[in-house]
Amino acid sequence: MTGNFIDTYRYQFKKVKNNWKESISLITTEFGQIRMLDTLGEKPVILNVPDGPNVIEHHQELITKLSKRFRVICFEFPGIGFSYPNSNYDYSFPNASKLIINLMDILKIEKAALAFSCSNGFYAIKAAELFPLRINRLFLSQTSSLNSMSKWTENAIPKILKFPVIGQIANIFSEKKFAKIWYKYALPKHADTSKYQNEALNALNNGGCFCLSSLVQGLSKEVNSTLKVLEIPATLIWGSKDFTHKNTDKQSIMQHLPNCEIIEFDNCGHFPELEDTDKYVSLINERMEL
Repeated sequence: MTGNFIDTYRYQFKKVKNNWKESISLITTEFGQIRMLDTLGEKPVILNVPDGPNVIEHHQELITKLSKRFRVICFEFPGIGFSYPNSNYDYSFPNASKLIINLMDILKIEKAALAFSCSNGFYAIKAAELFPLRINRLFLSQTSSLNSMSKWTENAIPKILKFPVIGQIANIFSEKKFAKIWYKYALPKHADTSKYQNEALNALNNGGCFCLSSLVQGLSKEVNSTLKVLEIPATLIWGSKDFTHKNTDKQSIMQHLPNCEIIEFDNCGHFPELEDTDKYVSLINERMEL
């Protein structure tokens, strides 16, 4: 049992204070309305998602720099930002994968590279496993094996959020507090966290969601799932100054991606794609030419 029905009910009555840029819109999918930014054009496509409590606005610099060579579609998964989850979405690998393909079908995209991070990386791997003809490359950040992520969750996520219903209720009262303190541990020591915090809190204060409890409960059911991709090229970028992952074995991703290339960003924390955007974009440019 998960308590995600509480989030579904709660956000039926939520009012969005829409002060977004014109390039940001909502698109209706099988799993609810998804908030996205699409740079459009005929260039190769990269799908990119924020790792909550980050939202699209956190990725603006990354999107701008990637868009010089790619059509970038940055979207918020249900339960993050302004993508409110509906009753069809349970945070499972199959449904998250179907959402990715559903979005691609709606936008008439035949193939795309996926640039996902942390737990969202599992959704990317599963999409590549289930729909190998639709995904041509994986770029992951801070994604370990399922077993390693389970251990990380034990230490990093408050215990109360792991209990169905109780967790969702507690999430309502703790999401802003968690958004404030998360960046202190996720970013390198002495890093300026204010920009990250302000963007996250601005989203939450204007109707955004951060359904961490439902995400954790959904992923906990997948810990023994089969997850392996052999043929699709994959790169893992690992921020070595991420305190929350100080005991995580980055090599563990090889359980799911035996041929994965692993590259460390020595001066980055949990968001290497945002902390050293130039290096990250340069890496993507190089790998996409191969």
